[in-house]
Amino acid sequence: MDIEKTKAYYAQINYNDLCQCDDCKNYVKEIKSSYPFIDEYLAKLGIDITKPFETAPIDFDRETIMYTMAQYVVMGTSNGFENTKINDVDIHITDSHPMTNITEPHFVIEICPIYLKKVIGERK
Repeated sequence: MDIEKTKAYYAQINYNDLCQCDDCKNYVKEIKSSYPFIDEYLAKLGIDITKPFETAPIDFDRETIMYTMAQYVVMGTSNGFENTKINDVDIHITDSHPMTNITEPHFVIEICPIYLKKVIGERK
């Protein structure tokens, strides 16, 4: 893992580059305060929790969105990374993700499941 390159990768991502659907905007707004221990863990890897590479939201109920996963890019090789669990959230390497179009060595991790209060968009 290359923490400094990972930090640089996230620093160059503009929020306008992220998906602008209501569910993704909701994720960006709520994830950091709702999962501070996950934020702290990912920050140690150089990851900005508010800039996911990919998410998979499902309306759980009127008040909650369940994200079956959120994915993040980590620069470098996966040497030294260990799958882990924090509270009820699994954090692991995944090979099932969209193309990153990154030419340097990198890998993708996934956190799941995530439950966030629905604060953006219509409640059904």
